Amino acid sequence: MTRVLIAPERFYPTMKAQAVAQAMVRGLQSVSNEWEYVVCPMASGGSGTTELAVRMARGRLYHEAITIGPRRTRDVRWGLLPDGTAIFDAREALGDPDGPSQLNQAYMDSRPLGQMIQRLLTRRPARIVIALGDVLAADGGMGLLQDFGVKACDADNDRLESGTRHLLRIHHVDFTELTPPQVPIIALTDQWVTWNERVQQDDFRLDLIHGGLHVAAERFRDLLADHIRVPLGEVEGTGVGGGLGMALAFLGAQFQFGADYLAHLGGLQSKIWEVDWVMTGARALGPGSVAQTVGIVARYARDAGVPAVALTTELHHGHTELLDLGLTGIYPVLDRPRNFKELHRGLPALIEHAAFRVGYWLQALSEP
Repeated sequence: MTRVLIAPERFYPTMKAQAVAQAMVRGLQSVSNEWEYVVCPMASGGSGTTELAVRMARGRLYHEAITIGPRRTRDVRWGLLPDGTAIFDAREALGDPDGPSQLNQAYMDSRPLGQMIQRLLTRRPARIVIALGDVLAADGGMGLLQDFGVKACDADNDRLESGTRHLLRIHHVDFTELTPPQVPIIALTDQWVTWNERVQQDDFRLDLIHGGLHVAAERFRDLLADHIRVPLGEVEGTGVGGGLGMALAFLGAQFQFGADYLAHLGGLQSKIWEVDWVMTGARALGPGSVAQTVGIVARYARDAGVPAVALTTELHHGHTELLDLGLTGIYPVLDRPRNFKELHRGLPALIEHAAFRVGYWLQALSEP
């Protein structure tokens, strides 16, 4: 019997990974009802990572209320895994982006993330895992660090509140009340980028928020780096999530690719050795996909000698790196040119039909 591993990530912003996997299975079932499917939805460290991790490890989901303003709270889901790991998505703790429209997913204050970490520390977990995808903190991580006793001060030695507007007035930092976390923190990401590289990228223009913010953020970076005697701006991972990576690195966090973390948690490598084909996919494929779900699946499939096919809606320059990694083929979901609204309204059916067409190809190649 032919066994197929289905391991896609979400097609943002329309479909979660589980829904994408189900659409792929429906398409393949239309080709043959005798195939067996191993379904393993994946993520690359963005929203939905916690839900998948809990399902893979058979953990439990909990809710934590954090304070976000006068008489205002936010309910944040987090997972507790059997090995004592507490995991949550940064996007859920931070809520809806409040930065300018030119900066997609930008946040002006990272303090809610610090509050969430502190709440989980009271649960005495073995470690805390944070999925940092889908967020860009424009305050250099200052708000997050305030919950660990890092006091940013102005020229008059007055303590500054959190947020990008207050970061502009930073003069020095008081570390006398610094209380680093006593458990390991792991930050999940889909890219390896330094803070110095991140601030130069087109989608993270600090000057679009406040004049002089870039200079203020660099000053905060240097103050943190001087305290621990490490060139933070040059450390891989410090650019993840805007300033969040830098703040977490200051606290001693380690960085890991989200797709690698979930692949290990879900036993993806061993599952690939037990199947005949693999179908994966992501909304867009490009050079960054090498460190994301499709890239991880391609490497595992190559090592196991198993053909792997990816479905996608967008191809960017550099996507051929995935073929070099071991991906057998890339198949477009689109059957004809469609606008954004039409594409996402009909995406489940498009993925199903694409899987159906690929299924016939798989069947033909499988026949003796």
